[in-house]
Amino acid sequence: MSTHRHIDIICIVITVIALLVTALFMNSEKLGVTKIVDEDAEGYVTADGFTANDLRDDWDTSVATVITLKGDDASISGKGAYAYNGSVYITGAGYYVISGELTDGSIYVDAYDSSKVWILLDGVTINRSDSAAIYVNQAEKVFLTLAEGSVNSLSSGKTYSDEAIEDGAGGVIYTHDDLTVNGSGTLNITGEYKHGIESNDSLVITGGTVTVTSPEDGFHVNDEINITDAGITIHAGDDGIHSDTSFMMASGALYIDECYEGIEAPTIDIRDGDIEIYSEDDGMNANGGSGGFGGGMHGGFGGEMQGGFGGSMQGGSGDSMQGSTEDGDTNDTDETWIHISGGNIYICNDSGRDADGLDSNGDIIISGGTIRVSLVNTGSNNAIDYGSESGGVCEISGGTVIACGSYSMAEAFDSTSDQCAILYIYSEGANDKTELKLLDEDGNILLEWEVPCSFSAVSLSCPELKVGGTYTIVIGDKEEEVTIQETSASYGDASSGGFGGNHSMGGGMMKQGNFAGKGGRMRPSDSEAGSDKLQMPEGTEITPGAMPEMPEGAEMTPAGDNADTESDSVSSSKSIADYDAKTLGLMAVSIVVLAAGLGFAVVFKRRR
Repeated sequence: MSTHRHIDIICIVITVIALLVTALFMNSEKLGVTKIVDEDAEGYVTADGFTANDLRDDWDTSVATVITLKGDDASISGKGAYAYNGSVYITGAGYYVISGELTDGSIYVDAYDSSKVWILLDGVTINRSDSAAIYVNQAEKVFLTLAEGSVNSLSSGKTYSDEAIEDGAGGVIYTHDDLTVNGSGTLNITGEYKHGIESNDSLVITGGTVTVTSPEDGFHVNDEINITDAGITIHAGDDGIHSDTSFMMASGALYIDECYEGIEAPTIDIRDGDIEIYSEDDGMNANGGSGGFGGGMHGGFGGEMQGGFGGSMQGGSGDSMQGSTEDGDTNDTDETWIHISGGNIYICNDSGRDADGLDSNGDIIISGGTIRVSLVNTGSNNAIDYGSESGGVCEISGGTVIACGSYSMAEAFDSTSDQCAILYIYSEGANDKTELKLLDEDGNILLEWEVPCSFSAVSLSCPELKVGGTYTIVIGDKEEEVTIQETSASYGDASSGGFGGNHSMGGGMMKQGNFAGKGGRMRPSDSEAGSDKLQMPEGTEITPGAMPEMPEGAEMTPAGDNADTESDSVSSSKSIADYDAKTLGLMAVSIVVLAAGLGFAVVFKRRR
């Protein structure tokens, strides 16, 4: 009877407790409860673009499986790997140290999709005639560490096997999953088929000296490419670096001494480091956006057209439509920009026509760094080209810029910039190796450069420039004094230019970009890029793309059995919409139980 007398109070207490527990669960992270997140998991991106494991190159080799390559065989001490038919297969998470030579084989990783695999290359030479030298079929993430003082060489042949091609392989290193290269050793990559490093997910490089020679792209990556503390030299027949998502460089040195385009990605973020690019077309190309009027479009009849009707069309018949990947998939990115906040950037194009130094279909934002751009004075070679016709802006708030090219489609910085900038047109043109200087009123040199290529337009900006100040521009023997009347303005023979985009004409008059055709430059053909018709070599028995049967006596180890593969943890805050299905399911069960309890209380009270 006492229970019946107090049932109302009991139900109220239970309801209040349930509500309190639910509220605490919903706000647990705000109350200091740490949510454990695997920061190496696919789709997780840290604020600076690098996880602790990306930067960790001194892992304990005492627990590693040791693999010694011996021509067409290998000796293996430890678990998680076996040798078969001239290749080495890694099947489990953990640590592996590899040295020696494979004459015609691959390091083939096929582990669980939750497996982290660390591979230390310590003096390795691997050649694969018809597929990738390192082939990652499945893993959560692979860390390729270059041992201190080691020199490692990877190469592949001109044709890939049918199985490799069907799997999409085209690089000397090919991976379906995330790849990190770190360490302090040297890695030389030589490809004769397509790309140097190719990843269907992300590529992170946080150390080592990497040299890539390839007939197409040096790096070809579907997701982001992030680089820090590394030296990279690239000789490429097409893009030096190509990402379908984003490129970011935080530090280190990047030298692209041969390429069609230097860096191509929807978004390009340069925070620091030394970058030197010698290109036949664009130095940096932020190529996002959608095709058609109001957007940008690569392709079309071997020509390039800019301005007019709010849209632009760029590239030759061999190019791809902007807004799409090279494989034809639609690029859904809403962002297209080049951001430069630090570093030293040098771009030189002494042979191109209708090329750009910094080229963005959206914005170009410069807040720091030292930028030097030189394009030969032919065609419509723009030192700086942005999506003014589709709402893009080009702003500068810090750093120094000397950008030289042709005047015919030259674009000035926007007047919304915080730092003053000058676009100076010299229609007569200057020869290559002409001395260029910018002097203040007292004759002090603010900027100077012996410009490598001929030019007829130059963009100049540095923190010392102020509105109302008078400065002298020196081009060889020619001198002209200009007084800056507004943040961004054009001087010299500005009235003779056929400019793309809007810019002021020294006295504040606005000049609208005209509709001007630009004769096209086509990409190299497949034969010029070194990709011949593909044929499977006779006698091929095993090719990555299908897992062979494990030979008798070989040991396979489930993920995590042969090493400590602990995950790094970080704190993360999420809204209810961001929780996974399991968590949302538990929350739903809690709500159902609470509702059932309330229903029970109501029914019981009525029947009392």
